[in-house]
Formats: sequence, structure tokens, C-alpha cells
Amino acid sequence: MTTNTILLIILIFLFALLAWTLMKISAQSKEILQKENILNELATAKLEREMQFKEQLTEEIKLAKKRSNDMQRNVLKGQIGEQFTPFIANFPYNPADCKFMGDPIDYVIFQNLHEHCDGNVPIEDVHIIFAEVKTGNSARLNKRQKIIKQVIANGQFRFDELRLKVSEETDEITVQSNQ
Repeated sequence: MTTNTILLIILIFLFALLAWTLMKISAQSKEILQKENILNELATAKLEREMQFKEQLTEEIKLAKKRSNDMQRNVLKGQIGEQFTPFIANFPYNPADCKFMGDPIDYVIFQNLHEHCDGNVPIEDVHIIFAEVKTGNSARLNKRQKIIKQVIANGQFRFDELRLKVSEETDEITVQSNQ
């Protein structure tokens, strides 16, 4: 073989190698572009999700604030309503017989106490009633109120007369029970 033939074969080989390298580089460039597009799509989707999350969070915060404000209003209305309950038209007891406590229960009602003192009803018609005022359908007795209700149902109550005694020598005050 001649030198020209060898050079021609080498040149053809180099061109083939160059063409193969260019095809490989082109394929890798396409793959890189595809992966960059996927990354861009993922970044865009992430940003969209973050925006949606922020919008949803803002909306949830607004709703939570509204629920909180509504609940505070309802509690206030309930507290005001508790104190005015004896003055509602269909209240079943004499308002003068009702003593507001507020906590742990709202009222101690001395039913017919005034009527008995005036001689209008017998002692058997006088009752002591512990009453709790609730507003709405969802309001429930709390744990302490349930305990008080159970104590009353069990008959675990009594009347205790307390006497204050003042020592003449020390001016110290003590409490004595008739129990």
C-alpha cells in the first residue's frame, strides 16, 4: 500500500471517529437539554405548590381567626346570658330566689324561699337548686360541674354554720364549725 492510501485510510478513520464523537456529543447535549427541561418543570411545579400552600395557609389562618373570634363572641354572649337568665320571660323561678355564682356553677336557687318567709307556701315547697346555664347545643358540663352534679345526686352535702370568734387578748379571729 502506498503512503497516500494509508493517509487516506487514516483520514477516513479520523473523519469517522470525528463523526461518531459529534453524534455522541449531540446525543449527550439532547439528553442534557431534556434533563434541564425536566428540572425546570420540577422547579416550576415546586414554585406552584409553594404558592398554593401559602395561599391555602393564608386562607386557613383567616378561617382560624374567624372561628376564634366567633368562639370568643359566643363565650361572651354566653357569659352575659348567664347573668340575665333569671330575667328572661319564661324563667321558671323567682329571680329574687336566684344567687349568681358564675363558677363552678352559675346559680344557687332558693326556690320559694321568699314565698315561704311571707307565709305563702309550706316549707316542703322550698328547695335548693344548683343550676348551670349553657348556651347552644354543643355546650357541655365541664369536669368540675359533672362532679358537683354527682355529689348532689349522691346526697353528699350538708349545711354548716360557721362562727367567727375574736380573742379578746390577741384580737385573733378563728372560725368554728358546728360540725
